[in-house]
Amino acid sequence: MKKSMLAAMAATFIASAANAAEPHDNSFAVEGAGRFDCAAFLTARQDKSSAEYQRLIGFVEGYLSAANRYEPNTFDLTPWHNAAAFDIILNSHCTQHAQDTVVSVVQRMVTGLRPVRVAQFSPLVEVGDAKHRAFVYEAILRRSQAALKVKGLYKGEETGKFTPEMRNALAAFQKQHSLDATGVPDPATLWTLLNP
Repeated sequence: MKKSMLAAMAATFIASAANAAEPHDNSFAVEGAGRFDCAAFLTARQDKSSAEYQRLIGFVEGYLSAANRYEPNTFDLTPWHNAAAFDIILNSHCTQHAQDTVVSVVQRMVTGLRPVRVAQFSPLVEVGDAKHRAFVYEAILRRSQAALKVKGLYKGEETGKFTPEMRNALAAFQKQHSLDATGVPDPATLWTLLNP
């Protein structure tokens, strides 16, 4: 997927989360990389192999993993998002708001991700072929089947099983959205298909 398209979606995602953010009194400690501001993230991002950048992305992953424990009705808040997606979201926000802290952006992410979370345990399914593979929750496969059905690309049952029909429907969707037409539900495809 083109990075500009992902960045535009990320900006919308963070903006909607900011509008829906729950008020809080800022009465908790923030450790390490979470204290950095967006300007520091943007500087560290210039060398993604740097220890500083890795600490920042590690903080985001850790914070969002912890949110799985404290967010109500949440098994996985980020069911298809990965470090690359978190990087795009942070970069999109931080480019326009250099003074914001990393922790404040991640707090907004928690709010923004609630609608796409997996609420209960769901088995992970390995899908794809030797060249393109992904691990996806059955719940996300069912959700994808339903979304593809609404778009007229999938006619099968919403079983959470990765069938040849689903693979073909995903490939057609990917072609429509200028994604790599692998037929595999990778993070960019799921972002485009399932983000509200």
